[in-house]
Amino acid sequence: MTEPSQAEVLEQRILATWGLREPPFAEIATDAFFFPSEQHVRALDFMRRLLCSRTTLGVLTGDPGVGKSMLVRSLLSGLDDRILVAHVQRADLEPRDFLNDILQQFGLLLGQDDRTDRRLLLSRYLTHQVGSGRICLLIIENAQRMKPAVLEELRLVGLLENDGVRAVKLLLLGESALHRVISSPKLQELVRNDTPRMHISGLSEDQLSAYVAHRLRISGATDADRVLPAIVMPLLKRLSRGAPAVVNRLCAKALCVTAQSGEVTVTTQSILLAATQLGMDITFATTNASVNSEVGTSEEAMLLVSVNGGVDSMINLKSTRLLIGRSDLADVHINSAFVSHYHAVLVREPDQDILIDLGSTNGVLINAKRISRRVLRHRDLIQIGPARISYLNPGKSTVSALDSSETISFVRPGSPESQPENESTLFAFGRFDDAG
Repeated sequence: MTEPSQAEVLEQRILATWGLREPPFAEIATDAFFFPSEQHVRALDFMRRLLCSRTTLGVLTGDPGVGKSMLVRSLLSGLDDRILVAHVQRADLEPRDFLNDILQQFGLLLGQDDRTDRRLLLSRYLTHQVGSGRICLLIIENAQRMKPAVLEELRLVGLLENDGVRAVKLLLLGESALHRVISSPKLQELVRNDTPRMHISGLSEDQLSAYVAHRLRISGATDADRVLPAIVMPLLKRLSRGAPAVVNRLCAKALCVTAQSGEVTVTTQSILLAATQLGMDITFATTNASVNSEVGTSEEAMLLVSVNGGVDSMINLKSTRLLIGRSDLADVHINSAFVSHYHAVLVREPDQDILIDLGSTNGVLINAKRISRRVLRHRDLIQIGPARISYLNPGKSTVSALDSSETISFVRPGSPESQPENESTLFAFGRFDDAG
């Protein structure tokens, strides 16, 4: 039996240190790790609309590492057999190899010595498929780096028609420079002024915090804040500029540094050492690095309410009760048809804050689980309809014991919670008080 490598030994040490089932910041992750930030949900919807509308071309841009490739994987995982997809990821291809790549992904295999006219074969294949009622989708990543001859092949493929209907839908992904490339006169016939476009930016600081906590919890961490506390988030944001791929590399390396030192909590020093080991420039990030953001260090409990991607409102928890719902009388007002008039209530007790679902139709999600009642912990992510609410209270980073009164609801969203006893779909785990 072969001895495990040093990297494998370190990975096992990391998993054991924090009780994880799998590495939380792996570059290639399962769909469960997808973090539904507002801009990523909109981008996924943007790509889906391309398939179900008459639009034949869409352009999605974003800085390196913001998650374009993961969005494509999420899109492809939900498609049915009626949609045929070719996904070109290499930007250094020659025209012949570009056509070969597309043909192979559509199931047409040709040898390198085969003299078949590849453009003609692809044209016939695409026009036949669209004539049979199928949708052909061609996804091109990093199109801004493709050679002019390849872009010409792309133009010709994109203009193919069958009975006046474009034979293929194009989804172009890249960085901001892609807009300059597709605005060239040679592509003007393919890319019109009304072509749908969308840009993805990096995560905001509170989104980044929720993203890190999400990946840790999916990996099995019982206390994400104990692993990567809120105090390191401003530094992570400065170093990564909110790009999830960079956050993943930094956090993965920081866990290595922390485990090797025998500690159990990542510090700013661990982050800086990790960045140095990754060859990153830390000089700009350490400027005023000791000055933490107001949100990250405040000892006063608060809610950060986000509906449109950024922080729409910040609510300090000073009263003993806060109503959340669609009603104008609610303390936390969420104007959405998916939110009940009085959806949930946050009850403040001397030693704990409790969130209770008030029998809403669509339920309350906390850290991706539907909850009827929960004692809140620092950095819990509450989802009510389109709103994402971060609960920030550093004094509640840990809970001394399991919350025996926490109630998990398995009722289907949108289902009535009151049904005949023999038809009930509501299951709950928790404590029922004997009194009353």
